[in-house]
Amino acid sequence: MKWLASRQAALALAAAALLAAFGLARAADRTPAGLVEVKMGLESITKEQRTELWRRVDEYATVDALLDFCGKKLSLQKRTWAAVSPCVEVTSLRKVASVFRSKKAEYVKAWETAFADPEKKKTLCDSQKPKLAEYTRILDAHIAEARSMCDACLFC
Repeated sequence: MKWLASRQAALALAAAALLAAFGLARAADRTPAGLVEVKMGLESITKEQRTELWRRVDEYATVDALLDFCGKKLSLQKRTWAAVSPCVEVTSLRKVASVFRSKKAEYVKAWETAFADPEKKKTLCDSQKPKLAEYTRILDAHIAEARSMCDACLFC
């Protein structure tokens, strides 16, 4: 899983990738009078950006599944939703969350199948322990960055 550590992904989870794709966001309570608040959505990004978004959804689901399998619950989806919901359309968030949940469940099942023996699971999780801490740090940083981008008015 070196790929996650070596990547400098811009955002947490896929919803945050929407923010990177546009580079604009505005919290609802900061909208100046006379301006119309705009939330980002899947239909607003290019095909290439959507491809990148779904790639990231898959990566985050893979890592979150491993963390979950090894007993580390990050509440990644809930925390990401809270971070970006002020600036991403709910329908887009729901679609991304649905795909994320589906992929994560698929990966958790694969981990459970491959490491059904408690000793094998313990061996895997122990061997991944240093990486799990790094993955957690990276994902936490991505959520914080997404929240910061969503709170910022980039066209002020």
